[in-house]
Amino acid sequence: MKLNLKIVYLVLSILSVWGISACKKSQDGGTGAPSVTRVRLLSKNDTVRDVIHPINLDSNSIYDQTRLNPFDSTVAAGRLNTQYAILGANLLTTKSVTINGVSVYFNPGLVTDNSIILTLPPTLPFGPSQTNTLTIVTQHGAVDFAFSIQQPPPIITSFTPLAASAGDIITITGTVFNSVSAVKFDTTPAEIVGTPTNTQIQVKVPAGVVQSYIYVTTPGGTSKSPGTFGFKSLVYDDAFSSGWGSCFGYNSTRDLANTEHPKRGTAAIKTTFSDAYGAFQVGYNGATLDVKKAGLTAIKFSVYGGASTDGKQIQVVINGSYGSSVVLTLSTGSYTDYTVPLSSLGNPASISELVIQNYGGNVPSTIYIDDIGFI
Repeated sequence: MKLNLKIVYLVLSILSVWGISACKKSQDGGTGAPSVTRVRLLSKNDTVRDVIHPINLDSNSIYDQTRLNPFDSTVAAGRLNTQYAILGANLLTTKSVTINGVSVYFNPGLVTDNSIILTLPPTLPFGPSQTNTLTIVTQHGAVDFAFSIQQPPPIITSFTPLAASAGDIITITGTVFNSVSAVKFDTTPAEIVGTPTNTQIQVKVPAGVVQSYIYVTTPGGTSKSPGTFGFKSLVYDDAFSSGWGSCFGYNSTRDLANTEHPKRGTAAIKTTFSDAYGAFQVGYNGATLDVKKAGLTAIKFSVYGGASTDGKQIQVVINGSYGSSVVLTLSTGSYTDYTVPLSSLGNPASISELVIQNYGGNVPSTIYIDDIGFI
């Protein structure tokens, strides 16, 4: 029996066209309006239950694989810089995803008819003024889904001054201070002054604070300052504290209560170096400060650079150990806060003397030193 090759070729052609059409239809997904049922946190290992992950085996075939997870990670709100899966139907032709009116990037290669995987960018807006709406637009329609963005925890980058008296105002700088509700020095509440901004808060120093961390609380949580406020052992703040005040320096002139550039309060120590290694020097009146007993780990002080000192250097020395000095760089016309670990200064067991010395710079040159102490 002879086959009619023309008929065979015709049938094969029809089957081929039908197969391609069927394959294309299966890859296009549903043609109805999109819908969203929930949003789920996506784990690092992509093991969230019910999320469909497309796997490209070759250029013509796409297979779906479901990974299981024993816990339910459905969320009603998202955190910035976190990966999520949007679950629903008719999502394969997604053209855009927006949250609170801001476009969110998604990888089209990870989209299936039932899921979209994306990472929330750090620029998404949040707060009570937002619509808290996730919007998906596909080739066949659009859908809105209630989804809010959680406010991140506040970030404290700095505060000034480094030390202050009870009732003085300090300025805390950072980010995400939105709707700040409380500021504490360790466990002691501080009074917020004026109207805080998203990047700055001013507070009054509570009574009784010698040294503490600063904590800022917002709807996003509570964060701790990277460094401590105040001193465990104070050397100078407008005047020398008890025990300090002997042996004031060499190859320099010193005004111990100068009012030109105080960092806080009313005075700073004006020191004018008369030669390349002139110094401000202060002793503990012949006694010693026990480092271990006082729990000291670093020296902290602030220096204002006078005219033509930008980029010039000074060195700090403890107990005359010049071989263990630390060199620091000045800034003209502004204060720089320095914190130097005692481990970098010879790791002394006790402290009897402190030197802040010009380090080969042009002379005469002037600096102003304020808020000296140990933490």
